[in-house]
Amino acid sequence: MITAKNIIKKYGNTCALKNISFTIEKGEWANIMGPSGSGKTTLLNLVGCLDSPTEGSLVVNGIETAKLNQNERTRFRRENIGLVFQQFHMIPHLTALENVMIAQYFHSIEDEGEAIEALTRVGMEHRLNHLPSQLSGGEQQRVCIARALINQPEIILADEPTGNLDKKNEEAVLDIFRELHSNGKTIVIVTHNPEIGEIGDMIMQISHGEIV
Repeated sequence: MITAKNIIKKYGNTCALKNISFTIEKGEWANIMGPSGSGKTTLLNLVGCLDSPTEGSLVVNGIETAKLNQNERTRFRRENIGLVFQQFHMIPHLTALENVMIAQYFHSIEDEGEAIEALTRVGMEHRLNHLPSQLSGGEQQRVCIARALINQPEIILADEPTGNLDKKNEEAVLDIFRELHSNGKTIVIVTHNPEIGEIGDMIMQISHGEIV
């Protein structure tokens, strides 16, 4: 599903990633771990087509994404990848249901039934019409997962998805990822949490921009 070969990412004179190579198979759960500033989020951004490598090859779901321009990356991301962030990025004046449906808008589709189904999958069917300010952190994160799932992506990328959650909500969110994994989704999570690192199929440990 994801194959990186000799990936280098530079920002000016700073080399954030140095000759990174790895393969993640379809349906695998991979955790990216390492200290702050090691290049974890940079790598996730490349896989998620939020950025492109300076050098090297990156094939995601059969497409050489390193060669795509910005508009092509946006289209590819929209059709193949669901993104979940530590910061929830919810629109404050929209309800939970509307925040999920906003992802459909970029596909020129509005299907309230699908959005309700996505929220039901993450246990939020009773909070459809609540604003973000009326939801707990765990509930907001579950809405964000529903938003990431609405277009049925093959790949779920998450950057510290439980970083702002207490233990109870962390476990609830991880249960959702476990279900997605059991349903064959490819999952890549950036995390500092060693307990999350123990879940899944593989760990990539990154230090100073290199896989160690």
